[in-house]
Amino acid sequence: MTTDARTAADRAAAYWNAPDTVAEFRSLHARPYLTDLLRRVPVDGPALDLGCGGGRGTVALLERGFDVLAVDLHDGMVEATRARTAGYPSGRVTVRQGAAHAIPADDGIFALVVCYGVLHNAVDRVQWGTAVREIRRVLRPGGRLALNTFTSQTLDPRLRAGSGDGRYLLPDDVPMTLLSDAAILDAFAGAGLRPEGGTHSYVRDLDVGPRAVLRCVLRREED
Repeated sequence: MTTDARTAADRAAAYWNAPDTVAEFRSLHARPYLTDLLRRVPVDGPALDLGCGGGRGTVALLERGFDVLAVDLHDGMVEATRARTAGYPSGRVTVRQGAAHAIPADDGIFALVVCYGVLHNAVDRVQWGTAVREIRRVLRPGGRLALNTFTSQTLDPRLRAGSGDGRYLLPDDVPMTLLSDAAILDAFAGAGLRPEGGTHSYVRDLDVGPRAVLRCVLRREED
């Protein structure tokens, strides 16, 4: 059975733009592993919050002292982040609609990119690979990527295999791209981003089922 991409995209958008979902994400606070990272990295350029959701990462970046571009695919999350950051000077934060595979930013400008819970939402391996190259494009040489993504290391039995190459379908037929830890790190290494410090793999038991997670910091090699 094939999945209508437009219908699947509409179904995903309906979930992410639903008032209850937006309100939940707007109420969340930054994960401890992000706040711990921010204490260690220098504020030596602007940051990108890619897939900003309700703005929790954006606020953490602003509080650390970064100027921030926050990007999300969904209108509801964009508006939630704008509302949550309305008290900051307009010159310090910009919130835009955009996708990980088409980042609305110039080349080589970010010292830090935060990409949490985003890459696995790519509809296929092609879009996933494009997002990797886009992240590399907007990072300055020596810049860091804080990455958190679901992987194929443990698969929810409710997921169905899609058309191959890491493509899976959720019960509502919305596609995800789930790759092994090694495949993810190899793809980033091919784009010139390599782990800085260790990588962390674990399983989270969510209300939608178990999700294997890879979390790490990658650094773009100097040109």
